[in-house]
Amino acid sequence: MTPTQYYFPYFFQLDDFNKEVKPFGLAAFVTNDSKTEMPDKLLVTKKGSHDVLLSIPFGATLMVQGNKLFYWKTDYDLLDITQVQLDDTTTTQKQLNERIDLLKFKIGHNELATALDIRNFVTFVRKEDLTYQQDYYERFVIVVINNNNISIIPFDWLNKTGGDYGYVWPATARMDKNRIYGQGMRMANFMVELDQASL
Repeated sequence: MTPTQYYFPYFFQLDDFNKEVKPFGLAAFVTNDSKTEMPDKLLVTKKGSHDVLLSIPFGATLMVQGNKLFYWKTDYDLLDITQVQLDDTTTTQKQLNERIDLLKFKIGHNELATALDIRNFVTFVRKEDLTYQQDYYERFVIVVINNNNISIIPFDWLNKTGGDYGYVWPATARMDKNRIYGQGMRMANFMVELDQASL
């Protein structure tokens, strides 16, 4: 099973996240927007220090994998990933950011030139050029990255299961062999076989 993903702040438990970063001498806390009084940033510090090492924005998805933290945001056809070396966060050189443009890849398996040390990574991204008979269908793909390989799989299953289009979307994923276990906004937890995601 791939690592636990958090979608900040909706699918996020601060205590659970702190347990994951504690072995690296780190601690996290949440700041709230003064107007909305909603969480707006996740800040990471050295344990016992007030010096902020990382500021993770509202709407980011994140996970700890080995000695690295990955956090990412998505837009149509775009995956913006930051990799942070957790056992040495004293310099910005230990952070690496890449913006992956999905328009450069075909549906299916592709080679990916990346400096990210990323494996068994799975997420959901909206893809504008998917064609459906129903204009209101959500256009999501499942993106799986394993080292220098990227797979892009249409997530048709989301539309076939019904729901309130425009208000329901997948947020976090864990992969176990060919299965994805997900959580989403305004939808029940789900499991889908990768080979059945594209119907």
